[in-house]
Amino acid sequence: MSKTYNVTREVASKSLNISTRTIDRYIKSWKLSYKKIANKVLLAKEEVIWLKQEFATLHQELSSEIINQSSTVSTGISNKTNAETDIDQKVEKFFLIFKEKEKMLEEKNKVIFVLQQRVSELENKIQHMIALPDYNKEKQEAIIEKQKLEEKIGQLKGMIKNEKLKNLIFIWLSLIFIIVAGFFIFKG
Repeated sequence: MSKTYNVTREVASKSLNISTRTIDRYIKSWKLSYKKIANKVLLAKEEVIWLKQEFATLHQELSSEIINQSSTVSTGISNKTNAETDIDQKVEKFFLIFKEKEKMLEEKNKVIFVLQQRVSELENKIQHMIALPDYNKEKQEAIIEKQKLEEKIGQLKGMIKNEKLKNLIFIWLSLIFIIVAGFFIFKG
């Protein structure tokens, strides 16, 4: 038989008169099956109804036990040992439940500790990061500075070309002067 998953955690918790955390624990311990659809946890309707019936049955049993125990206590001392053993059993159950809750609380504290460490790491990263508007401003200033430097490089290259041309002209003129002077010296 196929299960229909159409009950949310919140609806199930209200129906069963328990918290959503308890629902989560039941899911974790496989007492309830679930499907996750579009980031929403849905429970099997049949299982929620069955669990509600189990709770009702348990409640009736506890009520009848309490009534029976109160009547047996009044009947005599011979039944007192039965009541004491029942009380001892209930105390042991309570103690086991308490230990289970304590373990769950310890696990949650570990998770909280890990999350706090992660938050502090992220806070440190954020402190060392540059805000986006500041980064964009710095980037824009760097681009403008780069353009200015490229213009200066272009000007310097132009000046170097002019100097090279002047030097080349000076060398040619000097060479021509030496040739002409050498010509007049040899002729004369």
